Amino acid sequence: MSQLAAALEFIQQIEREDPRMSAYEIANHLRGYTKPDYTSRLWTLATGYNQKYITGQFQGKLHLDVCMSGQITDFAHFIASLSDQINQPKFNWSDLTSWTADHTSWAGDIGSAIIFYYLQPDTTQPISLKETLNRLANNADYTADIAAYLVGGIINSGEQTTISAAISQYNYLSYADNIKLFLKKRFRAMISGNKLNNPAGIEAEIRRSVSTYIRLYSSGTDLFKSVGNLGKLQAKLEWENTKQPNASDLLQGSLHFFTHIIQQGGLDNLNFKPYQRPGLPWLGTVDYYVDVLN
Repeated sequence: MSQLAAALEFIQQIEREDPRMSAYEIANHLRGYTKPDYTSRLWTLATGYNQKYITGQFQGKLHLDVCMSGQITDFAHFIASLSDQINQPKFNWSDLTSWTADHTSWAGDIGSAIIFYYLQPDTTQPISLKETLNRLANNADYTADIAAYLVGGIINSGEQTTISAAISQYNYLSYADNIKLFLKKRFRAMISGNKLNNPAGIEAEIRRSVSTYIRLYSSGTDLFKSVGNLGKLQAKLEWENTKQPNASDLLQGSLHFFTHIIQQGGLDNLNFKPYQRPGLPWLGTVDYYVDVLN
């Protein structure tokens, strides 16, 4: 039996034990079988569901890597992200903020890496931002994020389906097809064949969401408070103040995610000028081009 089949069998067992539980309740209950990090106060606030880490016979049962849609996927990461993707049945504290399910998913992965990079202790061999992104926002994390978004979308569509059935539906498609579906549903991507026609708009939306995550998660950190608009790029790259967090760091993070999307989605190489400010395309682009290579 594959790791995915074993995980699905376990989820089906949970679903059968109490048919009255909603998909939202089951997804959050499943977080208890992942790892302690995913049952912290942050996750309670984000999901509106207080789930304790479950010890005993099935401790860490879902803390494993599986092959979903043909790609190695961090299944604990997937379950945690899914628990915030499924529509909540009632009003929650996070509804009063700018917090979205992106922030317990890809935006949180990228933002956490940038925060870690700037707050790492003084050392003679500091870790570069690229290496930090590779460690804290790796391919298995991104595949989990994309899977959680699409599986959550299936469950939120109104169809009477279970989490295990929605995972199987997602797993039926190739990962390249799932990436294109993710791009269209989340970013309103315009794709012709293998060509992505609106990369600047998608990059800006990624950067905007990461900027919001950093603002929310590090609200008590003076380092990030000192930056007026973390998402705004200077027209010329050399104008960025590299002595403090700046939008070029967020650009590097968004292009890191974009690289995964382009390479794993089998899409054509990209060469474009990023917008200076997310959400305000009429302010124009920067004066330089960026590449995302397949």
